[in-house]
Amino acid sequence: MKRLLIFDLDGTLINTLIDLNNAVNFALKKNGFPLKSVEHTRLAIGNGVAKLVARSIPENESNPKYEQTLKDFRDYYSIHNADNTLPYDGVKEALFNLKSRNFILAVATNKISDVARVLIEEMYPGMFDFVQGDEPNMIVKPNPKMVTSLCERFHVLKDEALYVGDTEVDRQTAENSGVDYYLVTYGYRSKEELKKLCPTSRTIDSLQELEEILKNG
Repeated sequence: MKRLLIFDLDGTLINTLIDLNNAVNFALKKNGFPLKSVEHTRLAIGNGVAKLVARSIPENESNPKYEQTLKDFRDYYSIHNADNTLPYDGVKEALFNLKSRNFILAVATNKISDVARVLIEEMYPGMFDFVQGDEPNMIVKPNPKMVTSLCERFHVLKDEALYVGDTEVDRQTAENSGVDYYLVTYGYRSKEELKKLCPTSRTIDSLQELEEILKNG
């Protein structure tokens, strides 16, 4: 029996793509780098903002302007993280229904904790029991620490937890953590991309589908 539902944030609960791309391009322009398309940003998301910025500049982390570019990204995004960000259709209703069935709801995201908690409270007020993001002493996904720490926080066994994400990083996170998982097909990887990247993973097209699965066991 599942008790704890752990959700990825970007691409699973909220669509942050435009704001992330805008922040990337602000930092790139300020530091003299070519701008990146939304498509580039979509494919570069998943391992946290430090890796997103690294994937967007020549030589990645080895570039002498990397740290400054990352700082400029963080400074801009801390102010403009909700300019165009929206919840996905139907997610709020599904979360309400799951919470009403006494599931514990949590978030595990590579987004900075303070930003993630503000966005969650704006988009889904009072819905989540805890939001775990990137912060000191926490290792980002796909390291299992975020997921295992949430299980420990709520005194839940691994087989009582379920992880829901949208990318290959989420698959790796769940597998590293030893918990069951589903990948949504409406996020930052299409159903076709997920078939190639995660051919053995179970996918769902909506959180309403997850509701039905949990009703049946």
